[in-house]
Amino acid sequence: MIVTMRQGIKPLCNQCGTPMKLYQFGEPTGLMMKAYKCDSCSRAFNSSQGYFDIVNDQLVRVDQEQEDCHCCELPMYLESVQGQNEIWRCAQVGCNYVIQKAYQPQI
Repeated sequence: MIVTMRQGIKPLCNQCGTPMKLYQFGEPTGLMMKAYKCDSCSRAFNSSQGYFDIVNDQLVRVDQEQEDCHCCELPMYLESVQGQNEIWRCAQVGCNYVIQKAYQPQI
């Protein structure tokens, strides 16, 4: 499957709840990657990796804190927290899968 992140998504950091901003990482002459990055912590998100941390310019996976889409099996992003519920949405173009789960704050 070709992973294509839908434009216009607005993920929240799944660690601190801060809205994330889209950045481009990497060197112009090397591998480049677009990902949403939290300005408050080291967390980032893209639709192929899901949530991960950037530590010393290295990508560190955080699989235990990731929701995966039940339709296309790709990582989902935290779209919103509404009361005691988290709303997770698939970022893949053409997939509209959404789940709601009980909010579990990170410690």
